[in-house]
Amino acid sequence: MPDGTLLRGRWWQAAGEARGLVLIRTPYGADRHAPTARSWSARGYHCLVQDVRGRYRSEGEWSPYAHEHRDGGRVLDLITAEHPGLPVVLYGASYAAHAALEAARAAAGPGPVAAVIALVPALGLAETAWDADGRPQVRHRIGWWHEHGRTRRPELPLSPDELDQRTAQAREHGVIEAADHWGWTPEARAAWRRLWTAPPLDLSARYSRVTVPLLVISGDEDFFHHDAQRLAGAWNAPSHFASGPWGHLLVGGIADGELRARIAGAGGLKHIIDPWLSAHGLPGAPAEWTGILASALASAPPGALRTRSLLDPVSGAWRHERAAHA
Repeated sequence: MPDGTLLRGRWWQAAGEARGLVLIRTPYGADRHAPTARSWSARGYHCLVQDVRGRYRSEGEWSPYAHEHRDGGRVLDLITAEHPGLPVVLYGASYAAHAALEAARAAAGPGPVAAVIALVPALGLAETAWDADGRPQVRHRIGWWHEHGRTRRPELPLSPDELDQRTAQAREHGVIEAADHWGWTPEARAAWRRLWTAPPLDLSARYSRVTVPLLVISGDEDFFHHDAQRLAGAWNAPSHFASGPWGHLLVGGIADGELRARIAGAGGLKHIIDPWLSAHGLPGAPAEWTGILASALASAPPGALRTRSLLDPVSGAWRHERAAHA
């Protein structure tokens, strides 16, 4: 980075001749994304999975939601200079979706970025702190910030009893002041205050200069579902929104074997990702859009397209349709 900080990651070479490049920037450890990276390699993409600043093998200070715009833009400049001419897909789930979006914002305008794919996006500080009705997500945020928000590598999760106790302290003393009782460093307490005082994002303004297509994959049971819908509706370019009967862990978090089988029978998320890539002229496994979505993708003018795919948990079938404009 320009300040001398070294960011590290893992590089997966494309299977055969490279036809594209995927960038994933994550606070959860590059090694954990190996299956995802291999799937991109099989599609013909080089794939860089990078630990964000201050996490795992990357140097610097970890400060959630503070550095991904600047760092993501710099990483894009470096890897596209090394691999000129390859279209870039920015990809990520949860916090990594935020990192993908911020890299797209840094690269706004004509350039190598061809598409953004954001799964169950955790868009920003305020968006993770408050639900769609303005209620504080106290218990969830205490758990995440204890485990992931303060240190280079994850801390052990809090036990349910300890999480109950800290949630009660937040109710008694105030959510910001309660952190004084948890043994956190002054830096960690300052970041905690920043979380609860951050303003909500104006998504239309924030990403107004990004003109590449966006695929948003959410889950009907995900606590960020409303923000995912808001992102797709605010995007200043073609966007597609897909969702189904899962939560933040996507299909991997579904315990019901019969439901998992119905989702697999419908093609799972590959049924969305690969044909969406192909529809935008990017490498993907062979697949075809069907019905009204194919017509919409073919006929709508650039920058004016909103489409969506919804998976019915009972029938196990995808429904593709035009969506209302934001």
